[in-house]
Amino acid sequence: MNTVVESSDLREDAELVIEVLSEKEDIQLDYSADSIFWLDSYIDEHRAKLDDGDKSVLREKLGAFVGESIRHNFGGRWVKESDGSWMIVFDDEHQAAPFEIIGEHLDQHASLAQAFEHLPDLMLHRHN
Repeated sequence: MNTVVESSDLREDAELVIEVLSEKEDIQLDYSADSIFWLDSYIDEHRAKLDDGDKSVLREKLGAFVGESIRHNFGGRWVKESDGSWMIVFDDEHQAAPFEIIGEHLDQHASLAQAFEHLPDLMLHRHN
């Protein structure tokens, strides 16, 4: 059974990503699709320099940012699953796994921008 939990820590992590990257890269990030597309390219440019420890920290922080971006653009709410993983849940049949999305981008070079852009299509066709 899922437990709905206030997710202030995740929101704080997402805000930290915006603050740090906006200052470091002289760009104004927010929860828009444009910011997700920028992050996709940013990770691509820096992936070769990342070790497993870096990826672990980035997965945690950037996963929160991706989740908040999903919430701001598509709705949903943070839910902590019984296994401890965090999901964005839209309804009983539709959810997104922001930490898995960013993890796949960090590890397997899956496109973050494409995953974000096609999220509504995946939600609509998930039960078909």
